[in-house]
Amino acid sequence: MNTQSKKVLIIKSSPAAEHSVSNEIADFLAEQLQAKNENYDISIRDLAKSPAPVYNTQTLQAFYTPAEQLNEQQKVIVSPSLTYIEELKAADIIVFASPMHNFGITTLLKAYVDQICRMGLTFQYHEHGPEGLVTGKQALIISSAGGNFQLPAEKHKDFQTPYLKHVLNFIGIEDIAVIPVQGVGLGEEVAAQSKHVAKNQLRTLAMSVL
Repeated sequence: MNTQSKKVLIIKSSPAAEHSVSNEIADFLAEQLQAKNENYDISIRDLAKSPAPVYNTQTLQAFYTPAEQLNEQQKVIVSPSLTYIEELKAADIIVFASPMHNFGITTLLKAYVDQICRMGLTFQYHEHGPEGLVTGKQALIISSAGGNFQLPAEKHKDFQTPYLKHVLNFIGIEDIAVIPVQGVGLGEEVAAQSKHVAKNQLRTLAMSVL
């Protein structure tokens, strides 16, 4: 038995609560990991229950003010961001449970991304381009959608998975797996089959990779 605990951070981003497919699949993954003969420390950040603050003028000003110069109001503004980034850096495995909304990620997840992409904390720029500072992690994207954007004719409409992969690469995470759960709006039979395939893929991933 491996006595060293792996920290798993699951980020849920669906406003659909108990009706969320992406949440269902993420919960299934958590069950698979907990059933293994290994130690997993699993934490869940549900953005529907605790939304990330929206990035506005005050956020921008606070983010680009040196830490030692922050006033009390600005310290409050940057606090959620610092918490999210600390969670990311502490995790070994990061799971994004992401439903597609209007061909991209949800507003909940976009607000979170805006909080974690921070100069000097999760990335920095050099003369040759950006460098990610959140390294040595495994990431998993559970991408659910009502339509099937895995089809060649539909793939170009998917701005969800490519965006998330790019953001993860940008902050330094390169080991990324994607589990699509798509076509869930195309009838009960298609949805059930899509979830069945995704759970089988996760079962294998949990046993052999994570």
